[in-house]
Amino acid sequence: MCYIYLLLSQHPAIPLLAPITLKYPSSPNNGRTSTHKMCWKLRGVFLSVLLLLSISLAAVSDAFSTSSPPPAGSVAITVPPHYDSDVSPMGNPYPSPLHTIHVQPLLTAEEAAKSLELAREHAHVTKCWDAKDSERHAAYATVDFPIEECESLAGYLEGIDFHDRILTRLGEAYGLEFDDMTYLDFFCANYETKDEMAKTERITMDRLAPHRDGSLVSYTVLLSPPDNFTGGGTSFDALRDVRITAEHGGVLHPNGVVRPNHAGDCCLHSGKLLHGADPVTSGQRTVLVAFIEVAEWCQRPETLALACRDFGRMDVASYRLRRQERMTKGKANDEEDGDTSTPAPGWILNNSRWLSKSAIRGYAPAFETVLRRGEAEFQRQKKLQAEDILLRDILLKEDERPDSSFSGGDVTVL
Repeated sequence: MCYIYLLLSQHPAIPLLAPITLKYPSSPNNGRTSTHKMCWKLRGVFLSVLLLLSISLAAVSDAFSTSSPPPAGSVAITVPPHYDSDVSPMGNPYPSPLHTIHVQPLLTAEEAAKSLELAREHAHVTKCWDAKDSERHAAYATVDFPIEECESLAGYLEGIDFHDRILTRLGEAYGLEFDDMTYLDFFCANYETKDEMAKTERITMDRLAPHRDGSLVSYTVLLSPPDNFTGGGTSFDALRDVRITAEHGGVLHPNGVVRPNHAGDCCLHSGKLLHGADPVTSGQRTVLVAFIEVAEWCQRPETLALACRDFGRMDVASYRLRRQERMTKGKANDEEDGDTSTPAPGWILNNSRWLSKSAIRGYAPAFETVLRRGEAEFQRQKKLQAEDILLRDILLKEDERPDSSFSGGDVTVL
């Protein structure tokens, strides 16, 4: 403390106090003494203020430069590498922040229960959980409602600072600022077992097929207590072969299913990871779901387009094999022997319409490469490789991002 005081005493602002002379009404003998003592008193006050300011600024700097540790009970699951190189084609190593799936406590049990109560009241009045919504989510119809349509739930979440809390977690997990993130969609989804559906005329859902979100990052918040249902959870294809250990905190289950342990827990992940909803086998599972888009200045251009190209190539290969299987249905290599029990993929050729003199007619088997590229496991591995490269490359490092702090205003060109 004395060392800091001595350093501050050399501050260039300190000598400015020297010419200050204040005299108290006093006897002729203590005029100069009073002036001298007052200068030193002011000097001491000034040094104290500077010291306090320095400590305060250091504390503020630390608060902005370091992120708070994850709350107790948090689990981080890192997706294993699938691309067979230490670095991506663009030179980025494994793992990136997007390779990690985070399960963390977010809402208290009381907050989760109140949110679930408000969601159920809205669903009962509007009947929005009685049928799938194919308009908002055309490719993967879900039983849900937008949070903005439920004023009571939207207001409650706003009152408990829900968005600040969840976006802070996302920012800390993936190295993003508030201004980097934008909501694309925010809704409350409900899953229930088929046995419950059979009792009524409601058309609901117990699962959701594997898919990729339109957003770079997404989150799910469990509202239902885990003892109210069995099954359910978010299944990740990239975790399907991961060996479950104690480090996974009981949230990772067979076949890559992530299932939070408590109501109010959130699951943060990249929306570009292939994921779906595992079937609910009893009861009801209600969750808050959001798609969060990340600003363009945080993303490496063309990365997503390259990944979509690779995903598309595998889709085309699968379609090509299925098409050949349909064209040769009932045809087999030993067709001349009368055995047509096993369809053999290939082509039924007849080009006599265009080449009358050298016409080729009959069955031609599919190429070996077509068969190999159409196999389910081959397709899965190739898509996981493309997914791995996408996760490594798409997020720019903080020092690679352009400055987005300029917000406009008058500019003078000299």
